[in-house]
Amino acid sequence: MHRVPFAWFVAFAVCGGASCQTGRRSATWDDVPEVTAVGHRVARPAVSASVPVQPDEAVDDVSAGLLIDRALSGFTNDRARARQQGPGSSLWQRTWLQTLDAINDAVTRAPIASDLGAFVRARVTLDVELVNDQRRGVLLPSDLEERLARTLLGVDESVQELRAANAPGTLASTPRLVDGDLVLRAPLSPMVVSSRFGRRQDPFTGAVRYHSGVDLDADEGAAIYAAASGIVVYAGLQGGYGRYIVVDHGGGVRSHYAHCSKINTAVGALVIEGDVVGFVGSTGRSTGPHLHFSVTDDLGAFLDPMAILDLPFDSLKDQVASKPGRAPSTDRTPPEGQPSRL
Repeated sequence: MHRVPFAWFVAFAVCGGASCQTGRRSATWDDVPEVTAVGHRVARPAVSASVPVQPDEAVDDVSAGLLIDRALSGFTNDRARARQQGPGSSLWQRTWLQTLDAINDAVTRAPIASDLGAFVRARVTLDVELVNDQRRGVLLPSDLEERLARTLLGVDESVQELRAANAPGTLASTPRLVDGDLVLRAPLSPMVVSSRFGRRQDPFTGAVRYHSGVDLDADEGAAIYAAASGIVVYAGLQGGYGRYIVVDHGGGVRSHYAHCSKINTAVGALVIEGDVVGFVGSTGRSTGPHLHFSVTDDLGAFLDPMAILDLPFDSLKDQVASKPGRAPSTDRTPPEGQPSRL
């Protein structure tokens, strides 16, 4: 199936939620013609107001998992000292607040597959130690349970993302099916980004979280196209992602399609770039019809789809490997609220 090049129909409409249903305004892009593709029409872009949260340029290179393990180690050491000082020591309060702050920082960073154990350790450790401390009657922050609930919500969301990236049956990567460079194409036409990759405000809680893909605004039932040829390694329900599809393109590179209203393929199916694998919906944890589209590599790291679409993946792999979970430095992100001609 012939596809319209990504450069002719990508548009950015940045908003705070997972789906932009209102507030669109026409962009000035008169030099880009409307193009009729095979079976679907390509419209000009639309843009809307941007969220205050910026992508993760300022986040350092410490992984989420390492940050959590450091926090848990410090938590254990501080609690040992607090026990020596007695139940009324203010160290009990300080170590809880410092640990929660560190873990809240961790959930704003790009997770990779190897971080899963650290997130699980955080969940178990904090749950157990809260019960222990309440039983001991030690000095705790008055709002600790509320703070802990918010932190654990972020931990659980990160666990869900990592499990989705490595959904059952997807751990063993398939070989490349075709010769030449792997090039991923846009999964929707037209394509309007309603929420970018990276740090953002969660549309449900307002907390800063790491968004592992891009949300693409579309009508309910719009066709979702395979970004490249590959083998379907997952097609089914996946928690908050609703109806979920994973296509393995070889060498560990996978594309992920979430919140589908309907799945149009099955595990083990060979799909060719441009095949319709599903339809846009709002299943799972979603604010409205849209496609959550993400890309992972052989490390289980999330990559910024907007930085790699229409570019030979092999030419980017060294950059990707040097900064797992980050976008390669292709400078394809437009200024806030501005469309970008790629």
